[in-house]
Amino acid sequence: MALADSESRETVQWAAITGVIATVSVFAVAQGLSYPLLSFILQRQGVSPAMIGLSAAMTPVGFIFSSPPIPALARRFGSGRTALTCAALSALVLALVGWTQNVYLWFPLRFLIGVVTNPLYVLSEIWVIALAPPARRGRVMGIYSTIISAGFAAGPLCLLAVGTEGWPPFLVGIGAFLFCGACLAAVVRRLPKIEEAEKKVSVLGFIPLAWLLLSAVVVAAGFEQAILALLPVYGTHHNIPEARMSALLSVMIAGNIAMQVPLG
Repeated sequence: MALADSESRETVQWAAITGVIATVSVFAVAQGLSYPLLSFILQRQGVSPAMIGLSAAMTPVGFIFSSPPIPALARRFGSGRTALTCAALSALVLALVGWTQNVYLWFPLRFLIGVVTNPLYVLSEIWVIALAPPARRGRVMGIYSTIISAGFAAGPLCLLAVGTEGWPPFLVGIGAFLFCGACLAAVVRRLPKIEEAEKKVSVLGFIPLAWLLLSAVVVAAGFEQAILALLPVYGTHHNIPEARMSALLSVMIAGNIAMQVPLG
């Protein structure tokens, strides 16, 4: 009986982990699609590269501002409910981006995209770390990062199929956000709750403890954001077709996939 309970519990854990990874991978497809898509659109509108870069920076700024309240929101409303709400809001904000098509309105909207998408990434990592067996945690996180990278790589590839004009690419992104919510809803009851930490460490207090790790994250994130947002601008400047630039972006992002599992 004890053995059966243990096997059942492990099955539930792996089912929940699979559901979380599937959720965030679909989310990554929408994110990987939106960065080059919006850059291509702004470039066609004659917006300067500096403005395109500033517009793209609004999403990471939204990540920064939304990070501190995530634990409190997850404890107050439940982590699953918080993530489901964010998935729905992400679809709504992306629809507003597609509807407005205005560089100045895109500044607050792209900031909001960062605010409402960030909790899903944060909560998904917490769930996977909590659910993964300690002996296999590194390998599971490697698989998690690999599949997210694959999702980001698939985003620009979607533009090869639907193009970068009109509503079709936005509908793909909106559909991905909604499908993400559906995947999450299927496993939400199996996800662990986020409890109050016994020992609290402030953000400023954490920096000296892991400054090298945080520095590497800053460099990697800055490189990734710059490539996704500005490589399309570079390609357009040199008369490289959008389809070819989308494929190149996917190939570059796919490089993230190679070493994730071995490192994990």
